[in-house]
Amino acid sequence: MLSERFHLDSAVAGAFGLAGASGAMAAPLAGSFADRIGPARVTQAGAALVTVSFALMFLLPLLPLPAQLALIVVSTIGFDLGVQATLVAHQTLVYGLALEARSHLNALLFTVVFIGMANGAALGSLALAHWAGTVWWRSQPLLVQPALRFASRHLKN
Repeated sequence: MLSERFHLDSAVAGAFGLAGASGAMAAPLAGSFADRIGPARVTQAGAALVTVSFALMFLLPLLPLPAQLALIVVSTIGFDLGVQATLVAHQTLVYGLALEARSHLNALLFTVVFIGMANGAALGSLALAHWAGTVWWRSQPLLVQPALRFASRHLKN
């Protein structure tokens, strides 16, 4: 994608790994938030950040090429921060369980997460390759519903 659309080489594509490092550097911050406000709220905030980052990608066709590249970088960072915050919040829950089961439960958590991510990536790529228009229209309620749910919870409190 970077080569065809933006005429950039693999070194630039590798630089996106540096954007991913921001999520790893934010893990301690997510952990302190989970301790202060609770893992449920950190999970909600992380899910909202992932949703917004993903939804912003739908603006790509409306932007000029340099702005598209900037949006990809911003969305990558937001997506990674949201996923990392959610994983740290879930680890907070695991570490709050029985001391003797922590390592097994943590291994189970990450195994299930990575299997889910791999299956989601494979199925999402397959669906996008065969039914791009249908995927776009059918994904809209999935993008809006979590944001509405998140907002309604905070409006109640």
